[in-house]
Amino acid sequence: MRYLADEMEPISPLPAEALLNGAALNKSLRLNCPVTGIETVFDDFDCIAFCPQAENISDPLYDPLMAAPFPCVNMTSDVYAFSLFVRETAQLLFGEEVYRLDCSRIKEVFDYAIQRFHRLALSTIRRFAAKTDVRKCPVHVEVGEEYWVAAHQDPAFAETVKECYRHELPKTYGPRLIQRWQDHFEERQPFTAAGVSACGSPTAGVFFILRY
Repeated sequence: MRYLADEMEPISPLPAEALLNGAALNKSLRLNCPVTGIETVFDDFDCIAFCPQAENISDPLYDPLMAAPFPCVNMTSDVYAFSLFVRETAQLLFGEEVYRLDCSRIKEVFDYAIQRFHRLALSTIRRFAAKTDVRKCPVHVEVGEEYWVAAHQDPAFAETVKECYRHELPKTYGPRLIQRWQDHFEERQPFTAAGVSACGSPTAGVFFILRY
């Protein structure tokens, strides 16, 4: 993790030590929105460190969700990923771009996409939980399926202290994003993706802390 933090320091405003200890390495990218077709800023492209040791159950930082076959850094955006998913849903249902559809069909695309994306998120989290020793690394979907709990903050590049955080699922953050798209298509206000993504929050009852 220290090696990865050192390697990423040149593109971060923070020192490697901060990246190693829970700071976020975030990038804002100006891209064409897959849903509206107009250029906008997506501000939640987060860089996350992964390494093989995360799968080692005897490691103090055991967290299989952060494991990969080799040390690497992944940069991804939940908001942009969901935007692409909505676009693919429109193509699947109607063979057309979202912004070319009428309002009734756009709503149908949104409803179908958020249900599918939410089910995909639930399936992924539950697969990880099934192969994780949750006594050492709690991970689960909360009742109501609006949040899930993991032993890391999101976003955080890397962490040397493991605590429980709750994170939003598509069922929670999806409607915020969809409302912005609807406002755009109904000409209430121009679409912006900035500020849609929310950071994880500490759980009400943190029942384990591991320090490296």
